[in-house]
Amino acid sequence: MQFAKDSTGKFATTFLKIRTIILSYDEIIEKRNAKQTAYYGPYSAICFLRANDYRLTMAFAQGYKLQEKYPFLEGDGKIVRHLYFSEKQQVDEKLLREMIEESLILTLEAHELKLLKNQLH
Repeated sequence: MQFAKDSTGKFATTFLKIRTIILSYDEIIEKRNAKQTAYYGPYSAICFLRANDYRLTMAFAQGYKLQEKYPFLEGDGKIVRHLYFSEKQQVDEKLLREMIEESLILTLEAHELKLLKNQLH
């Protein structure tokens, strides 16, 4: 599984630090699969972690909505945006917490909007 590779590999220190930050939120749970470690809030996915030989990637599930506030996020897909960490980078805990909290709010807003739309139909 990817979790085993990430938690013991080249980027293990960074992976474990980010994981600790994410899991410090009571409403976020961790799900592991063969390709990545995923983190879900009560309404939807928040982010995903996965390392390769060159970097650790943190993908934000609501990234396209976060990009306006955090223009340094990378990616041009329809939804997900990424942060990349090299082994020498420091994790900015305050910034990550801000982004995670914003992601939690965005998933709540999307959930509430869906409920309102369903009530109108």
